[in-house]
Amino acid sequence: MTRQKEEEFQVADMPNLSGYVTIVTGGNSGIGYETTLQLANRGARVYIASRSKTRVDAAIKAMKTGNSGLDIHFLKLDLQDLQSIKTTTEEFSQKEPRLDILINNAGIMACPYELTKDGYELQWQTNFLGHHAFTMCLLPLLRSAAQSSHSRDRVRIVNVSSDAAISMGPDSINYKDPNLTDVKGVTAPWKRYGHSKQASIIAAKAITDRYKALGITAYSLHPGLIKSNLQSHDTSFLGMLSRTAMRIFPTLSPLDGARTSLYCATSPNTPSFAGRYFTPFGKVGTKENKWLDDAKCVDRLWTLATSQLRDHGFVIDDNAGK
Repeated sequence: MTRQKEEEFQVADMPNLSGYVTIVTGGNSGIGYETTLQLANRGARVYIASRSKTRVDAAIKAMKTGNSGLDIHFLKLDLQDLQSIKTTTEEFSQKEPRLDILINNAGIMACPYELTKDGYELQWQTNFLGHHAFTMCLLPLLRSAAQSSHSRDRVRIVNVSSDAAISMGPDSINYKDPNLTDVKGVTAPWKRYGHSKQASIIAAKAITDRYKALGITAYSLHPGLIKSNLQSHDTSFLGMLSRTAMRIFPTLSPLDGARTSLYCATSPNTPSFAGRYFTPFGKVGTKENKWLDDAKCVDRLWTLATSQLRDHGFVIDDNAGK
């Protein structure tokens, strides 16, 4: 592994992205909005994947103020409905023959315990499993972009995660009960949040291990402490403390929060650290990456996710990139 450059990544460091096709989930607000805007400003065609067309249309209108030529579109996506994800990818494949960059940015934080219609805990599915299903369904288009590209480093998947995963400890995924059904108490929503985010970190390494040979790499990251509407889900005392802390302690702007996502998605330096976890602004993390060197840990997460998706009719080729 080569030594990482110490300079912090700036938005101005982004290359020209003309000809790139990209998707940003949750790209209509917060750091997703800034991620979308900066990709489009560099010439990429960007699809904002979200449940609400009204909100996305309003965001696109705001982004195009002063630059009506930005190439931004709405893509309906409901991460809490696995079958609808298949429909979304089918519709997208009718619009585009390739996909260069997928940024799995959407998420929820510290929600009360609830199961989706698919039977999975809400945060587990929204923050991890739904995004993993979306990624797996889009693999043919990612492979198409890799095969037609002159650059082996062009096609990338970026999972926006969180340092909340640190609190879980190494390889603390509950394989027998990923819904964390028995976790109780005031901290339970936060434990489920960290659990889902740890899964997204490990998944990026698992994807890289399997598809790097095909020219597809994945990355995970902590965007930094961002004041956003994510914290609004937790109505407990801890949630109140979290929102109070956001008002007291320094937080990053949404644009700064997007910088590490943009680094992972576009920087020529990133592929030297394919599969790794990054912190602001484009630095390789430490504790989390020790998990990723444990092949057994990575394979167990892949096996769990593959089993859950197969239970819902998804076809996952374990050997596609080997």
